[in-house]
Amino acid sequence: MTMMIHGRAILHRFIADEQGTILPAALFFWICMAGFVSLLLLIEQADLTEMKTQQTADLIVRGARYAGEGVYVTKSGEEKRRLFATTEEGQHYKAELIRGAREEAEILLRYNQAGLLSTVDSMRIDHQKGEQGSLYYQGIYHVAVEVKKQTDLFGRNTELKFRRTAQAEIEH
Repeated sequence: MTMMIHGRAILHRFIADEQGTILPAALFFWICMAGFVSLLLLIEQADLTEMKTQQTADLIVRGARYAGEGVYVTKSGEEKRRLFATTEEGQHYKAELIRGAREEAEILLRYNQAGLLSTVDSMRIDHQKGEQGSLYYQGIYHVAVEVKKQTDLFGRNTELKFRRTAQAEIEH
Protein backbone atom coordinates (compact mmCIF):
# COMPACT_ATOMS: atom_id res chain seq x y z
CA MET A 1 0.00 0.00 0.00
CA THR A 2 2.79 2.40 0.84
CA MET A 3 4.41 1.57 -2.47
CA MET A 4 1.23 2.62 -4.26
CA ILE A 5 0.96 5.87 -2.29
CA HIS A 6 4.66 6.56 -2.91
CA GLY A 7 4.14 5.87 -6.65
CA ARG A 8 1.22 8.31 -6.80
CA ALA A 9 3.24 10.97 -5.03
CA ILE A 10 5.99 10.63 -7.60
CA LEU A 11 3.43 10.80 -10.42
CA HIS A 12 1.78 13.93 -8.97
CA ARG A 13 5.16 15.57 -8.49
CA PHE A 14 6.17 14.65 -12.09
CA ILE A 15 2.92 16.09 -13.46
CA ALA A 16 3.33 19.24 -11.40
CA ASP A 17 6.88 19.69 -12.68
CA GLU A 18 5.93 19.00 -16.30
CA GLN A 19 2.59 20.81 -16.41
CA GLY A 20 4.08 23.89 -18.02
CA THR A 21 5.61 21.94 -20.91
CA ILE A 22 2.73 19.59 -21.69
CA LEU A 23 0.49 22.27 -23.19
CA PRO A 24 3.08 23.68 -25.65
CA ALA A 25 4.15 20.16 -26.65
CA ALA A 26 0.53 19.11 -27.28
CA LEU A 27 -0.16 22.31 -29.17
CA PHE A 28 2.95 21.77 -31.33
CA PHE A 29 1.86 18.18 -32.01
CA TRP A 30 -1.64 19.23 -33.15
CA ILE A 31 -0.27 22.00 -35.36
CA CYS A 32 2.09 19.51 -37.01
CA MET A 33 -0.77 17.04 -37.51
CA ALA A 34 -2.97 19.72 -39.06
CA GLY A 35 -0.17 20.67 -41.47
CA PHE A 36 0.37 17.02 -42.39
CA VAL A 37 -3.34 16.47 -43.05
CA SER A 38 -3.44 19.67 -45.11
CA LEU A 39 -0.56 18.43 -47.26
CA LEU A 40 -2.23 15.03 -47.70
CA LEU A 41 -5.46 16.68 -48.83
CA LEU A 42 -3.57 18.87 -51.30
CA ILE A 43 -1.77 15.85 -52.76
CA GLU A 44 -5.00 13.90 -53.14
CA GLN A 45 -6.74 16.90 -54.69
CA ALA A 46 -3.88 17.28 -57.17
CA ASP A 47 -3.91 13.56 -58.01
CA LEU A 48 -7.65 13.59 -58.68
CA THR A 49 -7.38 16.64 -60.95
CA GLU A 50 -4.44 15.09 -62.80
CA MET A 51 -6.36 11.84 -63.29
CA LYS A 52 -9.47 13.62 -64.61
CA THR A 53 -7.32 15.66 -67.00
CA GLN A 54 -5.64 12.55 -68.40
CA GLN A 55 -8.97 10.74 -68.75
CA THR A 56 -10.41 13.68 -70.69
CA ALA A 57 -7.40 13.76 -73.03
CA ASP A 58 -7.56 9.99 -73.61
CA LEU A 59 -11.29 10.05 -74.28
CA ILE A 60 -11.05 12.90 -76.79
CA VAL A 61 -8.15 11.31 -78.67
CA ARG A 62 -9.63 7.84 -78.97
CA GLY A 63 -13.07 9.07 -79.96
CA ALA A 64 -11.66 11.49 -82.54
CA ARG A 65 -9.45 8.81 -84.03
CA TYR A 66 -12.26 6.30 -84.39
CA ALA A 67 -14.70 8.81 -85.82
CA GLY A 68 -12.25 10.47 -88.22
CA GLU A 69 -10.71 7.30 -89.62
CA GLY A 70 -11.71 6.69 -93.19
CA VAL A 71 -10.78 4.54 -96.16
CA TYR A 72 -10.48 6.17 -99.57
CA VAL A 73 -9.36 5.03 -103.01
CA THR A 74 -6.43 6.77 -104.65
CA LYS A 75 -6.28 7.64 -108.35
CA SER A 76 -4.27 4.47 -108.93
CA GLY A 77 -7.08 2.38 -107.37
CA GLU A 78 -5.26 1.63 -104.13
CA GLU A 79 -7.21 1.73 -100.83
CA LYS A 80 -5.67 3.88 -98.11
CA ARG A 81 -6.56 4.61 -94.50
CA ARG A 82 -6.35 8.15 -93.30
CA LEU A 83 -7.58 10.43 -90.56
CA PHE A 84 -9.88 13.20 -91.79
CA ALA A 85 -10.21 16.47 -89.90
CA THR A 86 -13.74 17.28 -91.10
CA THR A 87 -16.67 15.46 -92.63
CA GLU A 88 -16.41 17.66 -95.73
CA GLU A 89 -12.80 16.61 -96.24
CA GLY A 90 -13.83 12.95 -96.02
CA GLN A 91 -16.64 13.53 -98.52
CA HIS A 92 -14.16 15.20 -100.89
CA TYR A 93 -12.10 12.01 -100.88
CA LYS A 94 -15.30 9.91 -101.05
CA ALA A 95 -14.33 8.17 -97.83
CA GLU A 96 -16.75 6.52 -95.44
CA LEU A 97 -16.41 7.95 -91.99
CA ILE A 98 -18.62 8.75 -89.02
CA ARG A 99 -17.52 12.35 -88.59
CA GLY A 100 -14.33 14.34 -88.90
CA ALA A 101 -11.79 13.86 -86.13
CA ARG A 102 -11.75 17.54 -85.16
CA GLU A 103 -15.54 17.67 -85.15
CA GLU A 104 -15.76 14.59 -82.95
CA ALA A 105 -13.15 16.00 -80.59
CA GLU A 106 -15.24 19.15 -80.13
CA ILE A 107 -18.38 17.10 -79.39
CA LEU A 108 -16.56 14.88 -76.88
CA LEU A 109 -15.02 17.92 -75.22
CA ARG A 110 -18.40 19.59 -74.91
CA TYR A 111 -19.90 16.49 -73.25
CA ASN A 112 -16.99 15.96 -70.84
CA GLN A 113 -16.03 19.55 -70.14
CA ALA A 114 -18.56 20.03 -67.33
CA GLY A 115 -17.08 17.21 -65.25
CA LEU A 116 -13.56 18.54 -65.52
CA LEU A 117 -14.46 22.21 -65.13
CA SER A 118 -16.27 21.44 -61.88
CA THR A 119 -12.87 20.71 -60.28
CA VAL A 120 -10.61 23.24 -62.07
CA ASP A 121 -10.63 26.98 -62.66
CA SER A 122 -9.51 27.11 -66.29
CA MET A 123 -8.81 24.70 -69.12
CA ARG A 124 -7.01 24.99 -72.44
CA ILE A 125 -6.85 22.36 -75.17
CA ASP A 126 -4.41 22.15 -78.08
CA HIS A 127 -5.49 19.89 -80.92
CA GLN A 128 -2.94 18.39 -83.30
CA LYS A 129 0.01 20.37 -81.91
CA GLY A 130 -1.45 23.62 -83.22
CA GLU A 131 -3.52 22.08 -86.04
CA GLN A 132 -0.65 20.58 -88.00
CA GLY A 133 -2.26 19.04 -91.07
CA SER A 134 0.54 16.53 -91.54
CA LEU A 135 -0.60 14.63 -88.46
CA TYR A 136 -3.96 13.90 -90.13
CA TYR A 137 -2.18 12.44 -93.17
CA GLN A 138 -0.07 10.26 -90.90
CA GLY A 139 -3.22 9.02 -89.16
CA ILE A 140 -2.30 10.55 -85.80
CA TYR A 141 -4.60 12.50 -83.51
CA HIS A 142 -2.80 14.37 -80.73
CA VAL A 143 -4.33 16.48 -77.97
CA ALA A 144 -2.85 18.37 -75.02
CA VAL A 145 -5.09 19.40 -72.12
CA GLU A 146 -3.84 22.05 -69.72
CA VAL A 147 -5.76 22.89 -66.55
CA LYS A 148 -5.19 25.37 -63.75
CA LYS A 149 -6.62 25.11 -60.27
CA GLN A 150 -6.38 27.51 -57.33
CA THR A 151 -6.20 25.95 -53.88
CA ASP A 152 -5.38 27.07 -50.36
CA LEU A 153 -2.34 25.70 -48.57
CA PHE A 154 -1.55 27.00 -45.09
CA GLY A 155 -3.62 30.12 -45.74
CA ARG A 156 -1.87 30.93 -49.02
CA ASN A 157 -3.45 30.74 -52.44
CA THR A 158 -1.50 28.20 -54.51
CA GLU A 159 -1.91 27.59 -58.24
CA LEU A 160 -1.68 24.03 -59.52
CA LYS A 161 -1.07 23.59 -63.24
CA PHE A 162 -1.29 20.27 -65.10
CA ARG A 163 -0.61 19.51 -68.75
CA ARG A 164 -1.50 16.06 -70.02
CA THR A 165 -1.18 14.77 -73.57
CA ALA A 166 -2.66 11.83 -75.40
CA GLN A 167 -2.10 10.52 -78.89
CA ALA A 168 -3.63 7.76 -80.97
CA GLU A 169 -3.01 6.65 -84.50
CA ILE A 170 -4.81 4.52 -87.03
CA GLU A 171 -3.42 1.18 -88.07
CA HIS A 172 -2.28 1.12 -91.66
